[in-house]
Amino acid sequence: MFRNLSILMVILLTLSLTACSRNRDAAIKQANTEENPGSTPDVPVVEIERNQFDFPYSLWEQVNRKGENLFLSPFSIDAAMAMAYTGAAGRTAEEMGKVMGYEAKPDQEHFAFRKRISMLNDIPKRGRAQLNIANALFNAETNRDILIPEYAKTLQESFDSDLYSLDFNQAKETADFINQWVEKKTHERIKNIISERQIEDSSDGMVLVNSIYFKSDWMSRFEEFNTRKDTFYTSSERNEKQSKPMLMMKQTGTFGYGETGDCKVLEMPFAESELAMIFVLPQDIEATCAALDNDVWQGWLKSLSRPREVEVIIPRFRLEHTLDKLVDTFRVLGIRDAFDGGSADFSGIMKTGITQNLYISDIVHKAFLEVIEQGTEAAAATQVGFAKTSFNPPNPDIPVFRADQPFLCMIVHKVSNEILFMAKVVDPADAD
Repeated sequence: MFRNLSILMVILLTLSLTACSRNRDAAIKQANTEENPGSTPDVPVVEIERNQFDFPYSLWEQVNRKGENLFLSPFSIDAAMAMAYTGAAGRTAEEMGKVMGYEAKPDQEHFAFRKRISMLNDIPKRGRAQLNIANALFNAETNRDILIPEYAKTLQESFDSDLYSLDFNQAKETADFINQWVEKKTHERIKNIISERQIEDSSDGMVLVNSIYFKSDWMSRFEEFNTRKDTFYTSSERNEKQSKPMLMMKQTGTFGYGETGDCKVLEMPFAESELAMIFVLPQDIEATCAALDNDVWQGWLKSLSRPREVEVIIPRFRLEHTLDKLVDTFRVLGIRDAFDGGSADFSGIMKTGITQNLYISDIVHKAFLEVIEQGTEAAAATQVGFAKTSFNPPNPDIPVFRADQPFLCMIVHKVSNEILFMAKVVDPADAD
């Protein structure tokens, strides 16, 4: 009997999280992750500046919905897909490489990710921000002998991945274990990402996970006494019927600022100088989102002037977003064989034989973002005075960036010019 095995990709990204841990069930066994002795092989030099910078915008175009919030991590999705691409072959690899912008073959592309992840992992070592990337492969223990050792070794060396071998026949215990791992890595912000049913439906397959945890103070914090309740419009038309009260933070400081077309652009650095949040305030959020591509993005960056005094007013907000139909999204973009049990070729992952095949059955992406006075996360909830009056009139001699209507924001690694997170904020929730 021919049997399809599925890969469930759980792509998790979070920006403000708290830790949790639980006892592991005795039936769940961690795979042997000891490093092989010997010297580290030379790593080919692969430039990061490649076509992957086009991928965020093609994905954005497919998942953006009029009048709705959107929050995702192109880097996180890219990393999870790259883990699968590393074991792809034939037309499956060709389709994935074309859509994702991978210029190297599957047995070489992972070196680029090793370089990218290494650059990002250097950030928390300086102690000014937490940017923790975690990858893992959860494999059914029935596949232990057919998992290709070279693939497992590549995940460990290039993606710094954990490897686990689990009893997928114990679906509840396996789902609990994966959920607990995710909770720990995302500091309890992402829970119950995988269900018992999904484990059962995977037919003793595997789960690939990528998670990102980010936390940093602003370089210039907002003072809590300047936070006031004011009106936030949930449409660019600024219709009173489409508005709500929100806490708005205010400060006047020195920031990168620019204007291009119908957009105001603001760069607010974090305490870690390699990272910044770029805010874009358009007159028409939907028209701007529809036109967003790399040329538009580069135009925004070029518009940023030398740092100058700017009055900044932005909401104190939280976003939670789930993308659970990414298989359909990637099919539209041009990846088809990877999701077809009869056509997928992941022969670089498992020696499945003639009665089995490995394919991607599901991709789930969950995201959490919180922006408050201190930065992207507070250690505890902050008490804020609720003044019913609006802010004082602005100083006419300095520009005002007042994000009281739908806007975009992106967290950027400035050294590599890579967008780590991107958000469309239309109807945000109050921060905790």
